Amino acid sequence: MDRNDNELIKETLSGALPSFDELMLRYEKLTFKIAFSFGKTKENAMDITQNVFLKAYQNLHSFRGKSPFKAWLMKITYNEGINWTRKHKHYLNQDIFEEELMIDNHSPSQEDELLAKEYRSQLLRSLFALNTKYRLAVVLRYFEDMPIREIAGAMKCSEGVVKNMLYRSLQRLKVNLQANTGGYNETL
Repeated sequence: MDRNDNELIKETLSGALPSFDELMLRYEKLTFKIAFSFGKTKENAMDITQNVFLKAYQNLHSFRGKSPFKAWLMKITYNEGINWTRKHKHYLNQDIFEEELMIDNHSPSQEDELLAKEYRSQLLRSLFALNTKYRLAVVLRYFEDMPIREIAGAMKCSEGVVKNMLYRSLQRLKVNLQANTGGYNETL
């Protein structure tokens, strides 16, 4: 029987650690993807994700249930990502990232696979060229299919601001991809 987040939180607060493990399993992929948008590598994203769940566990007693647990956890993830970025500014100036991506591709031919990989690489470069907040909005909306209302809650801003960030991000990605691919942008 699947228990909802509130039941798992209540059990965790009563001392049942396996309930928190279940919450972690439920949200680890989403948390990792958001962390990856800040850290740019698997190792950095894993560090951020670990800190997120540690803080979530330590502060679980402060969760009031006024918004979904997922939104509360995304706020923690966002804040941890910002904190990590401040502590590791040198990563922002380096052109490093891994193709851990968020896009699954099952290309039928080797040539198609190579082209898709190159396009993903260009997309990642363009994505990491965005401002951190804009990048997070794009990841949450288009890679995680999160509603704008929840993104606004996680990012502590209005829905209008989120929509504006998404619009500007997509325009910037389009320009960057067109510049890097010689105008090819069928997917945008």
